[in-house]
Amino acid sequence: MSKSTSQPDMLALLSPRRVAVLGASDNPIKAGGRPIAYMRRHGFGGEIYPVNPARAQVQGIASYASLADLPQAPEVVVISLAGSEVEQAVAQCIEVGARGAVIYSSGFAELGEEGLRAQQALVTQARAAGLHLFGPNTQGVANFQQGAILNFSTMINECPPQDGPIAIVSQSGAGAAIVYGGLRRQGLGVRYLVATGNEADITVAQTVRGLMADEELRLVLMYAESLHDADVLAEAAALSARRDVPILAVKAGRTQAGQQTASSHTGAMASEDALSDAFLRQHNIVRLRDFDELVSYAQLFERRERPAGRKVAAISNSGATCVLAADAVEQNGLALAAFEPGQAQALRAVLPPYVAARNPIDMTTALLGQPAIYGAVLDTVAQSRAADSIFVGFPIGGEGYDMGYFAGQTAQFAAAAGVPVAVCAVQDWVATEFRQRGVPVFRSEFDAVRGLALLSDYAQRRGAVPVSCSQRGGVPQAAAAWNEPDSLAALARAGLPVMRHRVCRQRADIEAVFAELAAPLVLKGVSAAVTHKSDHGLVRLHVSDPAQGQAAWDDYAATLAGLGADFGGLLVAEQSRADFELAIGAHWDAAFGPVVMVGRGGVLVEAYQDMQFLVAPFTAAQARQAIGRLQVARGFAATRGLQAVDIDALAAMLVQLGDWFAGQAGRIVSVDANPVLVTRGAAPVLVDAVVIPAQEQ
Repeated sequence: MSKSTSQPDMLALLSPRRVAVLGASDNPIKAGGRPIAYMRRHGFGGEIYPVNPARAQVQGIASYASLADLPQAPEVVVISLAGSEVEQAVAQCIEVGARGAVIYSSGFAELGEEGLRAQQALVTQARAAGLHLFGPNTQGVANFQQGAILNFSTMINECPPQDGPIAIVSQSGAGAAIVYGGLRRQGLGVRYLVATGNEADITVAQTVRGLMADEELRLVLMYAESLHDADVLAEAAALSARRDVPILAVKAGRTQAGQQTASSHTGAMASEDALSDAFLRQHNIVRLRDFDELVSYAQLFERRERPAGRKVAAISNSGATCVLAADAVEQNGLALAAFEPGQAQALRAVLPPYVAARNPIDMTTALLGQPAIYGAVLDTVAQSRAADSIFVGFPIGGEGYDMGYFAGQTAQFAAAAGVPVAVCAVQDWVATEFRQRGVPVFRSEFDAVRGLALLSDYAQRRGAVPVSCSQRGGVPQAAAAWNEPDSLAALARAGLPVMRHRVCRQRADIEAVFAELAAPLVLKGVSAAVTHKSDHGLVRLHVSDPAQGQAAWDDYAATLAGLGADFGGLLVAEQSRADFELAIGAHWDAAFGPVVMVGRGGVLVEAYQDMQFLVAPFTAAQARQAIGRLQVARGFAATRGLQAVDIDALAAMLVQLGDWFAGQAGRIVSVDANPVLVTRGAAPVLVDAVVIPAQEQ
C-alpha cells in the first residue's frame, strides 16, 4: 500500500519561482543560510524570501518576520528550525497557500515512537490542506537547471553544479551528496538532487515517478532503505521502459522482513532483501551494490548507445588485458564475438602481419608508431556488425601513445555505430582523455565488462514492459491450515498439476482405493494440525498391499491421538519417480503483495536456501529466468543421454500459481507445496501441499 495518498506534481515542486526560508541565516555556512547562498550564486531567477524576525536583512536580502508578512505567497518553503517549531511552521505554510515544504529539522520518526507520532501529525495536517512535504530530517532538494537549490549539503560547494540529464533520488542526504560529488568529479551534469529523509509524505518512489515527466532526463540514480510505494515505483519503471530512461538503484537494509505469516515456510524464507531483489529485477530497475557503483555505471547508462545483443569485441595494446577481458566476458554472461572468414580477412587488411585477426584483438605495441591502426580496427569492427558492444583496454599509455587521438576515435565510433563502449584505463591522465570526450572509463577490465553486461541486461529486458502490480495492502490474518486433501484439491482446481490420489475417509474404503490406484503407493495420515507428517512417522512409501494400508490407518490414528491432533483418514497416492525435488509456494507480503517462491525442495529446503522469488503477476519468461538462477537448475539440461527438464512446464506452473494466488486477495494467506516432483521429459507434479486461508471478516 502506498504511504502517500496522491502523486505530487514533482516538476512543479522542484521548479518554484518564489522560495521562503524559515530560520534564514546570515551565515552562508549554516543550514538556514546555505540555500540562500546557493540560489544567489547559481542563477536562481525567482524570488528569495528569508524569514527571520531577528534580522532586517539576511545575506543582503530583505528579511521578514513571518510568512504572513511576505509580499507574495511562496510556492515552496524551506523549514530550518528546531523540531519543536515545525508543527507551527507547517501551519503557517498552509495559511499562506504554499504548495510544498522542505523540512531540514530532525527529531521525528528517527527518534522512536514519540517522534513518529509527531511526524504523523505533520502529515495529517499537511495532507488535509494539499501541502506536500520533503522530509523531515532531509538535506533538501535541488533543481540545478533553474538554480532552485533548497539544499544545505556542503558537496555543492565542493563540486559546483552543472545541469545534465541525470537525477539523484535518495532517502539518505549523505548518500545523495556522495553520488552527486562522484558524478561531478567525472564531469557528468546533474539536474535534480532529491533527499527524501524520513519520507513522512513524499517517497523515493513518488519522486522517481514524478521526474519521469521531464523529457530531457536520461538516467535516474536511486538509493532506498525500504520500498514503501512498490506500486508507484512500478509505474515509474513502466515509464522508464517506454522512454528508455534507466533507473539504477541501491537498495540497502538487507534484513528479514517482519510481514510474513509465521506458519508459512514460503513467507518465513522470504527476506525483505530477496523480495526487493525480485521486484527490482522484474521491473528492470538495475540493482547495484553501493554508491560507488551508482557513480561508476552512470557514465554508461546516461549515454544513448544500447547493445542489440550480448556479443563483445575486446581491443587492447596488452595481451594480459585481452586475457582478463575474455575472462570477464564469460564471468558476466556475455560472449566474445566471433569473426566470420570475410570479417577476419577485413581485419587482417588493417592489422600488422604479426597481429592475429581474432577476438580479443591484441594490437601489441603497433600503436606506438601507427596510431591510425586503432581507428581502422574500430571502423572494421563496426562494418562487420559482429559485436554488440566494445571493450577497449589501455592499461599503460605513455610517450608515443596518442591517447587524445584514441579517445576521439572511440567517441566517434560509439556515436556513429550506436554501439556502447567501455574503456579500462588505470592512469588518471589516460582516463581523463577519454572522459573529456564522453567515453565511459573504468579502472579494471572486470568493472568495464560488467558495465556492458548490466547494460545488455537492461536493454534486453526493456523490450518487455513490466507487468503491472497487483493490489497491495495489509497482510490478511491467517486461519487454521487446510488439511492436505483439501489443499491439494484447491490447487488442482486452480489448474496446478497434482498427483493422482484418493482419500479414505473410513477404514473400509482402503481396499477399493488400492484396487483403483497403481502401485507402488504412498500413504499419509490426514490432519490439518500436522503439516510435517514425515517428522511424526505419518508417511509410508512403496506400499502395495491393502493390509499395509489397514495397518497404517491404525498406526496413524494412534499417533495423531497421542499428539492431540485430529485424524481425517488416509491419503493414498500413486508414488512417482523424480529426478529432482522442488518446492513452490506463495504468500502475501505487506509491501509487495502476492509473492511466489520456487526453490530446491525436500526435507532440507531450509538448509539449501536455494530459492528465487517472483512478485505476481509475472510472465513465463520471468519465471524461466528465476528457475535458471537456481543452483539446482544446473542439472536441468540434457546430459549424457538424459533428457532435459521441461523448463517451460515449470514456468507455466509458476505463472498459474501466481495468477491464481493474486486473484485470491483477502481469501488465501499462503500456499506451500513441497515436494514438487520433477522428472526429465515429464510434467512436474505436486505431491504435498498446505494452504492457509484467511480468517473470515
